[in-house]
Amino acid sequence: MTCLVAITIIHRAIFAAVVLQATMLKLHHHFTAAKYHEATIHVTNRMSGSMALIVHCRSKDDDLGARAVEAGASFGFSFGQNVVGDGTVFWCKAAFRDRRLSFTAFDEDDHSSYVKEFEVADRFP
Repeated sequence: MTCLVAITIIHRAIFAAVVLQATMLKLHHHFTAAKYHEATIHVTNRMSGSMALIVHCRSKDDDLGARAVEAGASFGFSFGQNVVGDGTVFWCKAAFRDRRLSFTAFDEDDHSSYVKEFEVADRFP
């Protein structure tokens, strides 16, 4: 009888562990599914002439490196932004000949849009 009780207790403990593990997986999946908003940034070269615009974007965690963006073309990227807030900010610098421009491309505190479009131009209509 002692052996049967021990097997029953072990069986219940294993069953409880499996149920707990399944619940944890379900909770983890639910949390992961709601963890990110997709954010997208586009920078378009509207400078006159045919020279490329050099665009360099980075955050505190990610440096995307310098990219040459041809006249009329765009450079874009997307990333998952944490819903609970981790202070995501992307800054970009643009250079064309002797001109330089710096701007905040994405700031988590700005909830106006998760798609940001920027045009760098030397003249406006």
